[in-house]
Amino acid sequence: MTWLEAVTEVARVAGAKALSYFRRGVTVETKADGTPVTVADREAELAARAWIAAHFPDDGVVGEEGDSVRPDARRRWYVDPIDGTKAFVRGVPLWGTLVAVAEGDEVLAGALFCPALDELVAAERGRGCFFNGAPTRVSAVDSLDGATVLTTDAGRLARPLRPLLDAAPVSRTWGDCYGYLLVATGRAEAMVDPVLNDWDSAALWPIIEEAGGVFTALDGTRTGFGKSAIATNGALASVVRHLVEPAAPAPVAFDIARVDFSKGLVPVVTQDALTGAVLMVAYADAEALTKTVETGFMHYRSRTRGLWKKGDTSGHVQRVVSLTLDCDADTVLARVEQTGPACHTNTVTCFGAPTGDELSTLAATIAARAKAGSDASYTAKLLGNRNLRLKKLGEEAAELVLALADGDDARAAEEGADVLYHTLVALQGRGLTLDDVRQVLRQRAKR
Repeated sequence: MTWLEAVTEVARVAGAKALSYFRRGVTVETKADGTPVTVADREAELAARAWIAAHFPDDGVVGEEGDSVRPDARRRWYVDPIDGTKAFVRGVPLWGTLVAVAEGDEVLAGALFCPALDELVAAERGRGCFFNGAPTRVSAVDSLDGATVLTTDAGRLARPLRPLLDAAPVSRTWGDCYGYLLVATGRAEAMVDPVLNDWDSAALWPIIEEAGGVFTALDGTRTGFGKSAIATNGALASVVRHLVEPAAPAPVAFDIARVDFSKGLVPVVTQDALTGAVLMVAYADAEALTKTVETGFMHYRSRTRGLWKKGDTSGHVQRVVSLTLDCDADTVLARVEQTGPACHTNTVTCFGAPTGDELSTLAATIAARAKAGSDASYTAKLLGNRNLRLKKLGEEAAELVLALADGDDARAAEEGADVLYHTLVALQGRGLTLDDVRQVLRQRAKR
């Protein structure tokens, strides 16, 4: 059995198990990192693990839904039973099963199976890439003017990708693994994900390269374990990477000489600059703060880990917005732009669900209603009817003007709350959030 045949077989076994639950009304649970999981995810991964154990009992297995088995083994399998669970639970067929087998840092073969579409692409190093059994190649499109560019997330994670997405005539969120299948089969030219796990990306590396494309992490490193991915055809590789190349961090203005290190390490309270949520509390010494100022990314000092950069292994880096010293000069407030979850448990913050002010909570509730789709709530009704939500926003704004003109403070406060609510709903209807508004305010404040 070749590695190509092996990964193909595992992907089909796991994918078939997942498909047996598709559009069957499975119960959806929420994991600690806020992502959904179902019995289909778990059963599909168990099917993959059973096949691997039967055929390669000494190999390690790293999967999304179960504990790693022999992760330090010379040869390891990476399994994502349902990549695109959010699509799966909504009955959308753009989800798939990802399987890879690796030795050391090199992926030997990978398979991507979309069972609901009956589309499978698989590759082995040196043997080529195959789509439903036939050789496949990336497209020959050599200009962004004719390219289709894809990403998974249309919200906050897509912000760094705006120059690329705006440069292409077609940019879509045909996301998760399906976007990479489209690139490998020549139906799209680029697929970009700023944040990935190893089980998301390992299989994609040989698939894209054996199809004649280029696959790297966002920093340009050729790897399937870079915690991010850019997949392109060969012709557009350099131009796409140029447009999504991470911007150099802005200089951080902070006088380390003012910090009182007389008690040893100083606590650092790290706060999301956009949402205001406290993400974590860690410690730093002069070396860690110097590294933070020099690189623009948060570094900390731990008695067990020594000097460490946040996100160095997970990819969940913290880009510094500002550092502020407290009145006693022995505590630092770090405002950051957080990539991915801040906590090692994959939760958004180390304090569980993020807590913010009332406006942030309202915005989060509206966003949750939008993700949930149709329900009986007033918010869902507005989100489903563009004319109604714009009409209501205009009416509430007029009511606020009248209350202010009448000098009725109590009514003005009520109408102000209504205007804020309807503004957030109207923005959400366009895919915009309170974070987008905060970003504009930050830019204006700098001017």
